[in-house]
Amino acid sequence: METDVEQGRRDTLIAVDERGTMPRYEIADLFESTNKMRRDMVGFIERLYNVTAERQRAATELDVAKQIQMSAVPHDFDSFTERFALDIAGFMRPAREVGGDFYDVFEVGEHGVAFVIGDVSGKGVPAALFMMRAQSLLRQYLLETEDLGTAFTLANRQLCERNDAMLFVTAFACVVDTTTGEVRYANAGHNPPVLKQNGRLSYLTCRPGLVLGAMDVVKYSEGSFTCSPGDGLLLYTDGVSEAADEREQLYGEERLLQTLAALDAAAQTGAAAAGGAPRGSSAQAAVDALAASVDAFAGNAPQADDITMLAFRWSLPIASLTLPAQDEQLDNLFAFLEPLCEGEGRTPKLLAQMMLVCEEIFVNICHYGFPDGQPRLPVDIEVAVDERAGCLHLVFSDQGIAYDPLSHDPKKVDPTDEQRKGGLGILLMRKYMDDLRYTRADGRNILRMTKRFV
Repeated sequence: METDVEQGRRDTLIAVDERGTMPRYEIADLFESTNKMRRDMVGFIERLYNVTAERQRAATELDVAKQIQMSAVPHDFDSFTERFALDIAGFMRPAREVGGDFYDVFEVGEHGVAFVIGDVSGKGVPAALFMMRAQSLLRQYLLETEDLGTAFTLANRQLCERNDAMLFVTAFACVVDTTTGEVRYANAGHNPPVLKQNGRLSYLTCRPGLVLGAMDVVKYSEGSFTCSPGDGLLLYTDGVSEAADEREQLYGEERLLQTLAALDAAAQTGAAAAGGAPRGSSAQAAVDALAASVDAFAGNAPQADDITMLAFRWSLPIASLTLPAQDEQLDNLFAFLEPLCEGEGRTPKLLAQMMLVCEEIFVNICHYGFPDGQPRLPVDIEVAVDERAGCLHLVFSDQGIAYDPLSHDPKKVDPTDEQRKGGLGILLMRKYMDDLRYTRADGRNILRMTKRFV
């Protein structure tokens, strides 16, 4: 069958009677010029056809590569929501057909969930290939190694091998224990994520570390913090904070935090108006709002870097209570706890233990948290029931003087001793609670406790 080029070559043939043109040199020259133009045009059409076909093949291959890259990151998080009560959202938009950003979410052990985000240096196909390698190695070592610092160290050694292109990747990973709220993390030169904790937004304080793939002798370390139901993280690449507008001004980390704070405030106002618990925006709402804010800021400026975000929030239903720091409020505290300690797997014994512990904590805050002359500020109590994991999560938060009850190791205390100062409460906490964690943040004592009932 005749090709398009062959058809074009045949269609451009010119039949000329040269006998009548021989004596007229001007006409002969015109004929030769026209004939040469014809041959040149045929050659140009052939080259254009080949270049167009090659570009179409390349575009098709890049489109397939983009589909492969997008399928390598998870998009459906329903199973994590059902099993671990985690509200998760992911977003990735390469600056070109393929990019060097990635994120990943997967289970680690029985109750852990890992979150990973990374940004490879460079753009296009080389960065995409290195990105796939980095994502695979990080997943492998995070599953095989308990310590995240060790996992990063092993992945870094592998990425340094046969890295003739001298590419590197920034990465942040964390593993959330959904039974205790402990979050372990490691950072390799990546932007610190936004932390939502105790209703406040801030950037997680963490050592930056060196990028992966630069030096094979680097060792990475693990950090940790504790979150409560309702807390979460927003991980992002610098394509967000360094997005530029038409005047080449950057979006910036401060604007990022302000955007999330405004969204959270609006969500809390809406929840309060509807009579619900004001727990802030969902992970998907945060990601969508941030992407829209970046696009509005950039305007008509072209996207210069990949934009990637990964957010999660521990979304267990929370019951909250605020009480004046007065002993007379104990009956209200007990009335608040009683229905939460009823249900499958929860016994009268569990209720009694919870009341003993919470009474001691609350009374000690009332008696010793506010010395004479200091205002007696309210005490906040939050409880979340995780039916799947079979445990209760409690948080006591107060603005009294700094006091870490877990820093003491009291000897056995006589329950009839009226001179005790918190000793019995500490013993009861250690005896009846399965996990205890204390932090001092924003001028508040925050005591987190976990009680298993199965």
